[in-house]
Amino acid sequence: MRLKSDSWLLTKPIAHRGLWGEDAIENSLSAYKNAVINGYPIEIDLYSSIDGKLFSFHDQDLERMTGKKGFIYQKTAKELKSLKLKGSNESIPTFDEVLSVVDGKVPLLIELKDQPTKNYVDKVIERLKSYKGEFAIQSFNPMYIKRVKKLAPFFLRGILGTKTYSKGLPFIKRQVVKYMLLNSIIKPDFICYSFEDLPLKKSKTKRLPVITWTITNEKDYKRVNLFAKNIIFEHFIPKK
Repeated sequence: MRLKSDSWLLTKPIAHRGLWGEDAIENSLSAYKNAVINGYPIEIDLYSSIDGKLFSFHDQDLERMTGKKGFIYQKTAKELKSLKLKGSNESIPTFDEVLSVVDGKVPLLIELKDQPTKNYVDKVIERLKSYKGEFAIQSFNPMYIKRVKKLAPFFLRGILGTKTYSKGLPFIKRQVVKYMLLNSIIKPDFICYSFEDLPLKKSKTKRLPVITWTITNEKDYKRVNLFAKNIIFEHFIPKK
């Protein structure tokens, strides 16, 4: 097992989309700065613009966070930078901007989001090869993690899974996401599974450490401590 028991990935609660709330919007530079100031690792999501620029944003649809219709990967970088997050003065941050703000001060847990843009995973890997801070990569898409394994086998990599949130997927994808059917091929270092669906059977984890998402209160935090090594959190501050 490459992931040591004292790794940040298993010991330090991870701020979901940054440390956000009334004073900062999710997936914003302000939320990332808050997490850095408070010493929390940060979970971020990555998409690519249609012209190949990497952005930190959770939803594929822009409307909830910007009021603009359309998918993020259908817009140019210039179009995306012109948008504001929920009427604030903050724009959608680029991956470069996030890395500049974090600057190795806290670790990053980076989710690769499904999208049609070519060479998307390759670009993420290439950018991270020159980054000096700690990080790990995860995705629901096992083919993305397989690509990471091939191009950067030294990167820590994890597979995301869920039963609760897989219902809208096509049957085959739903089975892959629920049961992590390709783990023997991609050889993840960890599993990141929805907290509602814990505990997982040992036959599914194969002794891999489990992280869970997204914990929003102390009650759930205490419950999942029995089944997971670490949590991704929001809306409350867990004791570190």
